[in-house]
Amino acid sequence: MITIEVDKKTCKGDGRCVEICPLQILRMNEKERVPEFIPGGGELCINCGHCFAFCPPGSIKLSTMDIKDSLRLDHSKLPGAEQVELLLKGRRSIRVYKDEPVTKQTIEKLLDIARYAPSGINRQPVNWAVVAGKDKVHDLGGLTVKWMEKLLEEKSDLAESLHFERLIESWKNGEDRICRSAPCLIIAYGLKDDPMVPQSCTISAAYLELAAFGLGLGACWAGYVHMAVNFSIEARKFVGLSLRAAAGAALMAGYSKYRYSRIPLRNPAKVIWKE
Repeated sequence: MITIEVDKKTCKGDGRCVEICPLQILRMNEKERVPEFIPGGGELCINCGHCFAFCPPGSIKLSTMDIKDSLRLDHSKLPGAEQVELLLKGRRSIRVYKDEPVTKQTIEKLLDIARYAPSGINRQPVNWAVVAGKDKVHDLGGLTVKWMEKLLEEKSDLAESLHFERLIESWKNGEDRICRSAPCLIIAYGLKDDPMVPQSCTISAAYLELAAFGLGLGACWAGYVHMAVNFSIEARKFVGLSLRAAAGAALMAGYSKYRYSRIPLRNPAKVIWKE
């Protein structure tokens, strides 16, 4: 059960924490004009921290988080609309990397940022598996190709529709079109029976991809590896996933060999308006 403490000296009693609570489990104590849980609120709390985050004087302390451990958000340092637009429109899938390793510290920084991605009712169901080092990533690529070969032998519709034969041929000729000779591969996964895992992994991986740009890295979604980890016992064992787990996303990451200069065109947005 989560408990809440309020500094009565600094609390303004404006009720904003009550208004923004997603589950509406806070109320104002009419006598002292400070927030408190409704009966049973501590058991219902999803630990999202909204009340904690939206309190300017930092009057709220939850049993799960303390103001002393929290960074104060400096809005003056946030990017403006133009910078955000350029980041999102300028994102590119990077498939050609420098022969330079990505340090464990850098990967940990990426994961630290990605864990702030939203998830339904703050379940935070995403875990990570990291394949670090060009040789290890290449080994995983080999297991992915082995899985592709098996599907091709079985005349799988998936193998034929995605032209696995071309990818296998390229691999045998020394061209890695599976992992693109990346120095690092990061997999987001969770429990198979958790319905929130697929979308949560996708959102977290998207956060990670955008965060990579800020650290001078490039990334690319590794769809073939994603499938192999879910359907190949060997690939699954290689990355350390149990039979209860499911990969929700996989990303290659590394330092881009080239710097892109323009934003390519995309199709216009197709919108249904209800006004």
